Amino acid sequence: MKELSQREKEVIELLCKGYKDKEIAGELFISQRTIQTYIERILYKLKAINRLSAVANYVELKYKKENTI
Repeated sequence: MKELSQREKEVIELLCKGYKDKEIAGELFISQRTIQTYIERILYKLKAINRLSAVANYVELKYKKENTI
């Protein structure tokens, strides 16, 4: 899987917290269309078919990364 950019990580972290596009856009001071573009990139990079699987893949990768010796 490809590495997420810092901004993509910020978006996926907010998705993990249950934020909607409009809420993410407001939090990060960018347009909803830009959020949709970030989410499209995240789905591609995490090889996910939807937001839920993207969140699951991200959490799994984050857990593995944190627990690697």
